[in-house]
Amino acid sequence: MKSKIMAKKTLSTKEIDLITRLEFEGKEVYTKEEINFFCGNRQKGVYLIKKLLEKKRLRKILKNAYLFIPMKAPQGRWAGNEYVIAKALINGAKYYIGYSSVFNSYGFTEQVAQMIHVVNDKYSIKKIVDGVRYRLIKVLPNRIYGLETRKISREDVVFASKERALLDTFEFYDMKKAFGILTEQLKNIDMTVFVNYVARYPVQIIRRRIGFFLEKLGVSQKMLNKINAGQKGYSSLYDIEARTGRVNKKWRIIING
Repeated sequence: MKSKIMAKKTLSTKEIDLITRLEFEGKEVYTKEEINFFCGNRQKGVYLIKKLLEKKRLRKILKNAYLFIPMKAPQGRWAGNEYVIAKALINGAKYYIGYSSVFNSYGFTEQVAQMIHVVNDKYSIKKIVDGVRYRLIKVLPNRIYGLETRKISREDVVFASKERALLDTFEFYDMKKAFGILTEQLKNIDMTVFVNYVARYPVQIIRRRIGFFLEKLGVSQKMLNKINAGQKGYSSLYDIEARTGRVNKKWRIIING
């Protein structure tokens, strides 16, 4: 209580009014435009943003986006939710939080992610915010599907669904590890949904590899017929230098390991 009173003494009436409004809204991250709107005009908003940055009640995440430090945080010691910050970093791009950021939560691995991966259609950068590492991975929009929305700190944040995340293991890990995860998760996923996601995936070599593995695991041919392996060329099953081995003509795969 004492630290809260002391913090208030350093704030002007207008600054307290803005902080009160931001606390009422209940979000962790605000844009410059939102704060200007709350202040009634741009000039007042720019001024109060500057003052609250100086007094450690706002923390800049990127241009025109700020982490709000509430009054209950003494001396500005506050860490926002990493997923809400991840959403702010993509600045309106189409996105989802995926790869190792969700693999542990879906039971694919016991390893806890050391970085937040944000797949999106605009940015490819690495950034550190409050000690948390973020990697923004730019992909074509046709790879952003199979998603679910979760409510976090009054924000809608988009994540890969379980079946979509399982597909991503074939991009993130080597094939043997991804196949192992697929084998373990076979009874824990909606296979129809998973096959539909694989069939829709725009990377041919991934469709071929997963199709081959699913057939090996006994998935019905009727379901596997949805996956187009293409008509030209062959792809190696594993990412190793040797490209020789038995050929699977259906999936146009060279079994090189």
